[in-house]
Amino acid sequence: MTVFQALEPPFNALLGFKVDEWEKGHARISVSVKPEHGNSHGIPHGGFLCSLLDVATALPGIYCPHPDRIRRALTLSLNTSFVGQATSKELYAVGKITSGGYKIFHSSAEVFDSNDRLLATGHAILKYRKGCESSDGMSLDEWHALVEK
Repeated sequence: MTVFQALEPPFNALLGFKVDEWEKGHARISVSVKPEHGNSHGIPHGGFLCSLLDVATALPGIYCPHPDRIRRALTLSLNTSFVGQATSKELYAVGKITSGGYKIFHSSAEVFDSNDRLLATGHAILKYRKGCESSDGMSLDEWHALVEK
């Protein structure tokens, strides 16, 4: 289990997101669509897809190779396009870094159903949290001290 999975935001767990692949510059997340994730037409709600895109664009930039350290970032901008309708209840999103600097990175992600139908795309600009700019991230003790303030 990675540090992120151990400290995963409760919102991600609430939505049922599962991190399948995670490495520097790349992430794959899957989710089973439940009735509460749907809109009035019975398909995944746009806000649900936006949340999936948000996580899929952030993870590629916050990967930390050190098991006792963590990186975090804040979404500054997320642009989304809805391009298809789900034909299954199993979805996955693939995210990748498109460019980056020391404090800011850009990434993109796509959401697909299990039939590989493209449902949505997203492009994000994210800012590393203070202390997380380096690929070494911050220690868990530093992270806990920051969030407990």
